[in-house]
Amino acid sequence: MLEMVKEAERELLNYPKRDAGFYLKRTAKLLAGKGAAPIDKINWPNGLLAKSLADYYMSHKNSDEAREILDCLKKYYDRWIRGGCRMHYLDDAFSGMALIDLHQATGEEKYKEAADKITEYLFHHETDDAGSLPYRPSQQNDYIFADGIGMVCPFLCKYGSTYGDMNATNLAVTQIQNFIDFGMDSKTGLPYHGYQYESGVKYGIIGWGRAVGWLMIGMAESLAYMETDRPSYEPIKQSYRRLVDKVEAYQLEGGLYSWQLGAKDGPVDTSATAMILYAIARSLDTKVLIGIHKSRMIRGREALWNSVKDGKIYGCLAECQGFCMYPQIYGAYPWSLGPALSLFVMTEK
Repeated sequence: MLEMVKEAERELLNYPKRDAGFYLKRTAKLLAGKGAAPIDKINWPNGLLAKSLADYYMSHKNSDEAREILDCLKKYYDRWIRGGCRMHYLDDAFSGMALIDLHQATGEEKYKEAADKITEYLFHHETDDAGSLPYRPSQQNDYIFADGIGMVCPFLCKYGSTYGDMNATNLAVTQIQNFIDFGMDSKTGLPYHGYQYESGVKYGIIGWGRAVGWLMIGMAESLAYMETDRPSYEPIKQSYRRLVDKVEAYQLEGGLYSWQLGAKDGPVDTSATAMILYAIARSLDTKVLIGIHKSRMIRGREALWNSVKDGKIYGCLAECQGFCMYPQIYGAYPWSLGPALSLFVMTEK
């Protein structure tokens, strides 16, 4: 596992790696008056890596590796803080998970202030008429993505629990409840990739593996930080349990999950697998799920472990480009390494 930790540290400070040609082309676009995407260093892939390193730190506080992890996390967040804590996209919020841990570990107020900036960004973010946060408001389509539940709600609930902010938790609950109401397929019990509230149309394929993983992480982590006497807690917990039951029926014999859960003869996806299994492990730890789910999770964990090579997790589907745009390219990416490392840390005891 230490090899994975070292790889996560390296990738956290260097992803995405861009050559000089990228910056020359970007500058040329800007000089020509054309739009260019912002250089986003606090993106969701790095958020997954940062969380996995924070998870390892919390479990190994007295080790040499823990001290190195703390230094790495400080470099990552200090770089962002020096740049003014700029938030470019909704999914940048996932980096707030490890940021809260860093504040708790160091007591340095600048990390709390940075977490406040993320919360403020989310509070002022555009919403649809049901109160959900559109994934890319600039596109003016009000699309709600399952990914957003996993990228935003865990941070909001962790922030709300850690700092006593009920409004943060309330915003997360609205996102989760709306997706349950408007983003699920009634026949399979699996999520669509997303939906639009105003039209009532659901988009993307049913049961895209990583969308399932993001939704499960969003629900599992949020439940872990939510007050159990909150009126919305029990309905969300029961919806989550039903989802887990439906998802586990698609687990392949070898323990992994396909890139699209119903495509059992298609390629496996280690990122979807890692996310799904991490969510289940997290919920077993918090007693949201009972022990009957443990054997399936362990079988998948062992299959994932066999996908590790030189600290990376291979067999990972490339980045999604939008609804129904899932390039069938497989390799080793941060979004398999991050959740897999978090899973291995969670289940090593």
